[in-house]
Amino acid sequence: MTKRQDELPTILSSAAFTVPTDVKTQKIGSYAHRILTTVLQPKCALCDKHHRTADKLCDPCQAAILALRKPGTNCLSIRTVSNIGTPLCAMMNNKERSLGIRSPYANERALESLSSAFYYQGAVAELITRWKYRSMIELTNYIAGLITDALIAPPNYDIVTVIPSHWKRRLTRGFDPVWLLANALMKHGFINRPTLILKPRRKLPYQHLKHRHERHIAASHFQVNRQVLAQRVLILDDVVTTGSTLNAAALALKDSGAKSVCGFTIASAERRPIALV
Repeated sequence: MTKRQDELPTILSSAAFTVPTDVKTQKIGSYAHRILTTVLQPKCALCDKHHRTADKLCDPCQAAILALRKPGTNCLSIRTVSNIGTPLCAMMNNKERSLGIRSPYANERALESLSSAFYYQGAVAELITRWKYRSMIELTNYIAGLITDALIAPPNYDIVTVIPSHWKRRLTRGFDPVWLLANALMKHGFINRPTLILKPRRKLPYQHLKHRHERHIAASHFQVNRQVLAQRVLILDDVVTTGSTLNAAALALKDSGAKSVCGFTIASAERRPIALV
């Protein structure tokens, strides 16, 4: 028996007990995660409770968010071809209708369509509030993932832009949430690279603090800084309530020659339908 034949059993036995490097790395990572989650238990970014999952949110909060997912696309379609129907920006509650209050947007509909991924209620409202007003920038990529996983396709477009924050508000917060979200959605492959087209001439008032009929924003509020002639524009925003901001931006873009303008938001403040059992 040659020396090579003598070494063969040893080689085979050592190969049988050799663990691949990638398996070792996975095991080490798993053990390290268990140790860290035991010693330094992470808190849910939504309910502040300790949990041991790898996500930023605990399982109950994730389930609560998914329960508020809107079915289908273009659920808030705004018809602009005719004057039949009520646009989103003209929605008013029953009390306002009974008082005879007329929406200022009755003859100023500029959005072709408006889509949202979630209902702005419960866990979704809390998630967006913490992301925007508590400077939890780490939630940006998580929200982009939620939108991408919702399988909602944005309308056809040539240019995608955002409703930008005024520089004073951006200076106070330290970031522009919708611009960050747009770039995160680009990385997820949901949209193409966003472009800053609109510039607010003054700080936008907090619309949710006003009555619906007082939420009028003129097209002159936005300045268009890029050529949009014959272009299809998609505008991104975080939440839509009456649509006054998006409608004003769409009017400004249309005045600058845009062919069509569609809107897409994380959430819509319309009420979720209640299932009857």
